[in-house]
Amino acid sequence: MEEEAIIPETGTADLSINDAVDMLNRMDDMSEDSSVEHTDDNVESEPASEETDVETPDNEAEQFFEIDGNQVPLSEIRASYLRQADYTRKTQELAEQRKAYQLQQVDINEAKLAALQGIEQAKVELRAMFAQNPEPNWEELLREDPHSFMLAQYEWQKREAAVKALYEQEMSLRQQTEAYEKEQHQLTLQESQKQFLQKYPEMRDSAKSAEVLGEITGLLVDNGFSKEEIQGVSDWRIVGLLYELNKAIKSQKAVSEIVPQLEKTKPPISVKQPSSKGNGQANSAKTQFNKTRSVNDAVAYLNSL
Repeated sequence: MEEEAIIPETGTADLSINDAVDMLNRMDDMSEDSSVEHTDDNVESEPASEETDVETPDNEAEQFFEIDGNQVPLSEIRASYLRQADYTRKTQELAEQRKAYQLQQVDINEAKLAALQGIEQAKVELRAMFAQNPEPNWEELLREDPHSFMLAQYEWQKREAAVKALYEQEMSLRQQTEAYEKEQHQLTLQESQKQFLQKYPEMRDSAKSAEVLGEITGLLVDNGFSKEEIQGVSDWRIVGLLYELNKAIKSQKAVSEIVPQLEKTKPPISVKQPSSKGNGQANSAKTQFNKTRSVNDAVAYLNSL
């Protein structure tokens, strides 16, 4: 070691204080130089480590897979999978939020319906109150008792204000309830349309669906359905039955139009007349079979036929 070379050959016992101090100073200087050299070595070695990190080993080279005749890198497949997984997760979260929202709206609507029932009860009580205390003759009351006129007018205005507030609250709740019912109807139609298209994917074509729905509407109108009744059809199963019925009617109509044309164009069919020779052989074989009732004569009779 370099530090061992600093110690004089005479040994530690012969060292003077000055020599010891001098030796320690030299050791400190060499240790500082050593630390500097190590630091420089570290600085010089950093680029090498960076180059090592940048280099890609052979076993981590990009892999390619053939999909529909195209070479697709593994990194793109992974990215596509992650995007699909993220989309699926977000879709599930959105569906859960929508479900929670729908449940909340159901509770709110039930509370509104309960409030409307309470308003109806209050209206009954108000009608009974007005029946028991009808509107006074204001001119006569003013002449006879102005003080009672002021009190009665004050109470009557309070009653009218309560009736007005009750009416406005009822109208607001009914409008909100109607809006909720329309929203639910639209959601039902969307879900029904989704189910219908899953069973009849050919109806995804907008031109075809418009044509078919027009035919179904005409079919219902021809059978006496009103506009409100037609608009009220929201169950996809009923629409599916109407779709099948419309196809059957069109097929039957097409067949009824084609058959007369085929009757006109088909060639005449000639009927083969039985020969007298054949009839004679059959009669003879039949007579023979009646006489013998044997198997061979039965076969001969059948062959003659």
